[in-house]
Amino acid sequence: MNQQQAILRSQKQWLAIMDAITDYIFVVDEEQRLVKVNNSFAAVFGMSPRETVGRQCAELFGMDILGACAVAAETDESPRTFEQEFGGETYQISVFPLVEDGAQLRIHVMKNMSELKRLKDQLHHADKFSSIGLLVSGVAHELNNPLTGAIAYSELLGMKVTDENIRQDVRKILESAERCKKIVDNLLTFSRQQAPTKSLESVNDIIDRVIELRSYWLRKNKIALVREYDPVSTVYVDRQQIQQVILNLLLNAEQAIESSGQAHGRVTFTTRYDRAGHRVIITIADNGAGVPPRVLSRIFDPFFTTKPVGVGTGLGLSLSRGIIAEHEGAIKVENVDGGGARFTIDLPTGTAAHQVGAGLKPAPTMEK
Repeated sequence: MNQQQAILRSQKQWLAIMDAITDYIFVVDEEQRLVKVNNSFAAVFGMSPRETVGRQCAELFGMDILGACAVAAETDESPRTFEQEFGGETYQISVFPLVEDGAQLRIHVMKNMSELKRLKDQLHHADKFSSIGLLVSGVAHELNNPLTGAIAYSELLGMKVTDENIRQDVRKILESAERCKKIVDNLLTFSRQQAPTKSLESVNDIIDRVIELRSYWLRKNKIALVREYDPVSTVYVDRQQIQQVILNLLLNAEQAIESSGQAHGRVTFTTRYDRAGHRVIITIADNGAGVPPRVLSRIFDPFFTTKPVGVGTGLGLSLSRGIIAEHEGAIKVENVDGGGARFTIDLPTGTAAHQVGAGLKPAPTMEK
């Protein structure tokens, strides 16, 4: 191979390397025109690299993304890096000076930082949620002590009084205190940080506990709840994790109903025992606006959300799918005829070995 062939081969390899890089690389001259670009940059505009050369970069971008590419007019010859918004995405743009055949050029490398920025925001939210969990746990423990006293003294007072009207009033106090204690216990269970531990649990009971947590907001937003339970709903799961999944789906249904402007919101929880497959099927359906077709395929993707900033993190459904997968189950979503969306969760009931190991009898079957 002679020297000229070696140079040509080296140039081809260098161009291949540049085109293999997914970041957008382009070079502008002193007249703010594109001199060289890689494939990734040209593909953004639906062109080939050859079609972009000679164009004003501001013309392609349709905006003054690089200060009208006026970096060539600056006296500072040192590399620099800055961030710029373009097409709803955040880019980190690094600029490097280059002299070629006496011409002053600038190499630009554009890196899409949107996902990294979103990840940083989600980590910030996760840290905040962790702090809130610790706060809730502390408050719940503090509330437990006076609630225990209120329940105990209400029971004693109920045994002492003879007037039936007073006894009924005391019973109402006792029921209210017990309800408060149940909510506090649910908060403690949900906020507790612990290693996943599977045991035989009733899905119906898990759903009821989640509904207790959201009962105030459901009443406030006039959202009706419909529960259609199969008596056989025992599954071998981590109770706290499944409770988190149910809560995520309920919150999602609430927000869907609120955003749709539905005057009479409704969320329906259904459980069904599949005796042949030894599985429990859970459905959570709402009468909101449903899921747009373009969103259906991405709804379980991490950080994907159609909600405004500060309302949704884009992690709830992704985490829910991961939890269900760890339990050897499946989760899917579909739109309901007449409006609304329906999430379906399919969970194994657990083997006989699990049930014996837990010291429990196998769950009974039910004839349909």
